[in-house]
Amino acid sequence: MSLQFDPRTGKITYRGKEVGEHIFKDGRSTVRLDIEYEGGDDWIVPLSWFAHGLSMLPENKPAPALLTVKTSEDSIAEEFDVVRYLTEKQVKRGNYIWIFHKTDADNWPSLLHGHDYDKGLKLDAITGNIYDVGTRERCKTLKAKDLQDVQAELRASKDFKEAVATLIDKTTTATEPA
Repeated sequence: MSLQFDPRTGKITYRGKEVGEHIFKDGRSTVRLDIEYEGGDDWIVPLSWFAHGLSMLPENKPAPALLTVKTSEDSIAEEFDVVRYLTEKQVKRGNYIWIFHKTDADNWPSLLHGHDYDKGLKLDAITGNIYDVGTRERCKTLKAKDLQDVQAELRASKDFKEAVATLIDKTTTATEPA
């Protein structure tokens, strides 16, 4: 049974119990939810779909990508045996597509990281470590040469040149006195 919404009262119920409400005030919608359910071993699947729904809200969408860098499947130097957060099943694809945002809302796993949204991964562009977004566990490592290629593309981008200089090259971009 799914959540039920009564538009007349604004009440949200689950299995006959009130678990939230919708409030429309001053031209603004607010939804409050307080839900508890028993799910056994598969509790994370419904929760992940709820999180997916929240991620579709405009305020939770990532900033537009300024740079996209591709690395191949064979660019992975090492894989780690950790639980990966998957909502359905793992699909193998030939390439990783790392999307970098200049003003990313978070700084995990580092201040300079890329997203592979299709695979649910984040690449730390400083260390080459790759993390599963759901579990936040390191699950892969990019090969050194491929990491250097990613860093070179970032270095060549006007939007990321300063970040690479500061975080990877450990230099400042301050101009010298004339």
